[in-house]
This record gives sequence, structure tokens and C-alpha cells, in this order.
Amino acid sequence: MISLVPFSTDHIETLLTWFPTDADLVQWAGATLVFPLDRRQLEDILAETQVVRPQRNAWMAVTDEGRIVGHVQLVTDRRNGIGRLARVGVAPAERGRGYGIQMVRCVVDKAFSDPNTERVELNVFSFNTAALRTYERLGFVREGTRRSSARVGSERWDTVIMGLLRSEYLSHVEAVA
Repeated sequence: MISLVPFSTDHIETLLTWFPTDADLVQWAGATLVFPLDRRQLEDILAETQVVRPQRNAWMAVTDEGRIVGHVQLVTDRRNGIGRLARVGVAPAERGRGYGIQMVRCVVDKAFSDPNTERVELNVFSFNTAALRTYERLGFVREGTRRSSARVGSERWDTVIMGLLRSEYLSHVEAVA
């Protein structure tokens, strides 16, 4: 089992080691961060989380034994009642062990614990089949594809848009229980 702890300066050095290529960084963060990832960029993310009523929250996933196994963020659009799942990353050495689904489940639970949240959405690159399976197992629905939406080197990547409504979340939680 994992728990989520707030992202802090203590986690920056660890996170800096997870994205050794431009493609790895884009897959995690989209086009908003610049390769190579550096301390300043992560400090900027951290600063966004440390204001009163932050729009962005960020967590590290930690095992019961204290191993850091992941990072995840949630951006909140309070006006429209939307949570945007963002920057979901499992530590390279920990992939394939089910930590991704645990992390996402924890964040989705946090998002829907706010009674004003009607929807949680995310973007994921179409080739990331492991992530797509994880999101679908949690009840997310594919809503569309933005074709050729990201350029990474000489490649173009498609982005799948997924969403989960409160009613779907509640039905999914009941079905799993």
C-alpha cells in the first residue's frame, strides 16, 4: 500500500533522476517543462502548491516501508468543478508493481471528496497503453483524441482525452466494494 505525502524540497533530487530524456519528460509533463528538468522548474511547481487554496496540489507516493515510488498532481478548476489529473509518474525502478493505480485512485478519491467536483479529467499519450489501462480500470472514459498534438524530436504524438464524472465514480466505487 502507498500513501500520498505533499511534494516538498526534500523530493526534488529524487524526481530529477526520473526523466533522463526529452521524451521521458514530455511524457510526464507535456510541453510545459523544458529538458533537462532542473531544480528551478520543480521549485516553481512547489511554489504553486504553497499558496492559500492552491489550484495545483502535488504529492509523492510512498510505500509503508518509506520508499518513494511515484509523483502525481491535481489541478483544480473550482469554478467549473473540475479536477485535472496531471504529471502522473512512477519511479523507473518501481514500474509494473501496481503503484500507478494506487496513486491515481488516491488522487481521484481526494478530488471527489470535494462535493463541488463534478468531473476529473486527464490527458495521456495514445502509445502509453499501461496508463490507458490503469485509467480505464478506474472508470475513466476515452472522450477523444487530439491527433498529432505534441512534437518530440522528429515525432508527433497523439493525446487521448479521458474523463470521469462523479456519478461514474460513485458507481465504480460501489461496484468495486
